[in-house]
Amino acid sequence: MPTLTIDYVVPDRLGTPAVGPRARRAPMPPMSLGLLKAMTPPTLDGYDLVPRCWDEVCMGGYDVAKRAPDLLCLSSLTTSAARAYHIAGEARDVSGVGGKPIQIAMGGIHATALPREALAHVDAVALGETAPSTLRGMLSWLIAQRPAGGAEKRAFEMRPDAAAEPRPLPDWSWAPAKGYLAPWSMQTSVGCPFDCSFCSVTFVYGSHHRALPYEEIEQEAARFGRKGTGVVIDDNFLPNKLGEHAKRVCEMFQRHKVKWVTELTALTLYNNAKELIPLFARSGCRGLYLGIESISGSLSKSMDTRRYTDLVKRCHDYGIGVLGAFVFGVGPEETPDTFERTAEWGIQAKLDLAQFSINTPEPGARDFESAVRGGLITDWNWEHYDGAHPVRRFEHISQEAMYQGLRNAFEWFYSARGAWRRLSPDLLETARWTYWRRSLFMAAVNKYLSGTQKLWHAASVYDRFLADRVEEPNRHVLEQFAPGMPEGQYDARARNKVLQKLAPNPLHQVIPDIAVASL
Repeated sequence: MPTLTIDYVVPDRLGTPAVGPRARRAPMPPMSLGLLKAMTPPTLDGYDLVPRCWDEVCMGGYDVAKRAPDLLCLSSLTTSAARAYHIAGEARDVSGVGGKPIQIAMGGIHATALPREALAHVDAVALGETAPSTLRGMLSWLIAQRPAGGAEKRAFEMRPDAAAEPRPLPDWSWAPAKGYLAPWSMQTSVGCPFDCSFCSVTFVYGSHHRALPYEEIEQEAARFGRKGTGVVIDDNFLPNKLGEHAKRVCEMFQRHKVKWVTELTALTLYNNAKELIPLFARSGCRGLYLGIESISGSLSKSMDTRRYTDLVKRCHDYGIGVLGAFVFGVGPEETPDTFERTAEWGIQAKLDLAQFSINTPEPGARDFESAVRGGLITDWNWEHYDGAHPVRRFEHISQEAMYQGLRNAFEWFYSARGAWRRLSPDLLETARWTYWRRSLFMAAVNKYLSGTQKLWHAASVYDRFLADRVEEPNRHVLEQFAPGMPEGQYDARARNKVLQKLAPNPLHQVIPDIAVASL
């Protein structure tokens, strides 16, 4: 039986260096690569399929001419979209092993949000999640297109009932053993009930929290038990204060002696902190990424800052480190002193770590559509959509003040004085074993993050950012949101209603002029 080679590639950014030693290890292996490799059928349409994986963040630049796949599948975030399109362009100029044109597909959040743009560069787009049947259907279509050389374009979307399909455990056999900071990652659920206007999660994965099969989670827990501290990459590990899903998963983690960190919303944890924080600690939790977003209290999931401080202390009492995540520019009441006030509060609250970012209208988030229609976007360079660059105008803060304020917040928080104020213990804390357990783990992470911040800060110059801006509007985006095109394209609930009607209809026109197959 003839063989077809499929390369699954996660791009980095333009200018990705060639293969070689990396300045810093990547955080964790991409879940998309592990799942795609595991879901690839061994045979399809008379071919033996050979899947290969390449993560540019860890492995360096991908050379499509040297690798010469028959099918190329790219999975990209917005910040790496330009690099993905560059790789696709290179693939057009070379042939696969069999001498035929390389068929190219693209998935991920960016392609899901902006399929018109993606299909200007590739043959097929995978919208949203990918189930095994969706992948098989898309690969089969790409194989059938090989003789024609990609003359047709098509997008593929998972049927609603395909979410219940059993999926294999991710295949990590391709990942470099020492290439990542976290030795493993796993997923226990998808979706988030907090439909934040600046977040694309609910559009891509839905606003309904959906747990993966618990037998699958049990297998993953058994696989990663006693193998170092890994990351649970759920969109929101704790979607409600009762925490039924979290409790069940914690029982498995405790049974298999798993050490883990995860992301959740501070509000839901605070509402049941007395029960959940001790449970997390017993089950091996070493750190929590808390979505605080703003200390102004302007968001629906915001709390009084005194409650945040109390929550941090409760976590510390049980040996759990806390990373607070903040977003500047989410509220109209914010002023240029917001940066210093936020960093100072994080120090006083004794956060172990902090992540500061600029409210960026990410494709897939409702803020992006409103910013496009309102003419607020000033920069169309996708590489700047990383939360570190002001790509839109703000009401009370200039773009230069936003750019510099973000960097000042990092510098204040991670300075030697700031670190001493937030991390120095009192005598009572030093007598607790939980303090030393937390401190040893967080010290390693703090060194990595602060080192990354220093490298990033040294390369950050506002004039250089201005020189790299792309001021000419993206024509594909303007076409997607042109007058007469549907409004509310990133409304998660509206999209779910459309999907629910697709089961009997294999083709639908959610993207005008583009056939979308529901598989």
